[in-house]
Amino acid sequence: MTLTINQLTKDITSVNIEDILSCWMWKVAEMHALVTMSVLGDLFLLGKDDAVYWLQTDSGNLTKVANTFSQYKDFLNNEEKVNEWFLPLFVAELVAAGKTLKQNEVYSYKKLPVIGGEYSVENIEPTDMSVHFAFSGQICEQIKDLPDRTEVRIKVKQ
Repeated sequence: MTLTINQLTKDITSVNIEDILSCWMWKVAEMHALVTMSVLGDLFLLGKDDAVYWLQTDSGNLTKVANTFSQYKDFLNNEEKVNEWFLPLFVAELVAAGKTLKQNEVYSYKKLPVIGGEYSVENIEPTDMSVHFAFSGQICEQIKDLPDRTEVRIKVKQ
């Protein structure tokens, strides 16, 4: 199954961007706009420097991936970049396993890999976008300064 970029991303025209970014402001306060949301719940954001950044919600990493929006759009035609950023083979496995998304959902880890969860079909479930971004943002913020392998007790705000 070959997936297109439209099948690997969400339509963000009706997304409440303020809501989904609220628990990530500690990481993305310097960003100017949301460019793309992947079905795996990652974000691509336009920085105030006009570069495009990739927010990986499974780890809390924010990485510059393109110097300009135009370069980012060109990269969306690059199979290697699409494979790295959007994991089409993994998404195809999720779809084959019957895990389909509603308009307001993304794939989300039951247990984030950054706290020991596995990168597996069994550890992923369709989740409301607001829940996904709140859950992952709160956890990543709470552990951002901890050394690897630190035992943690996570508190999720209601």
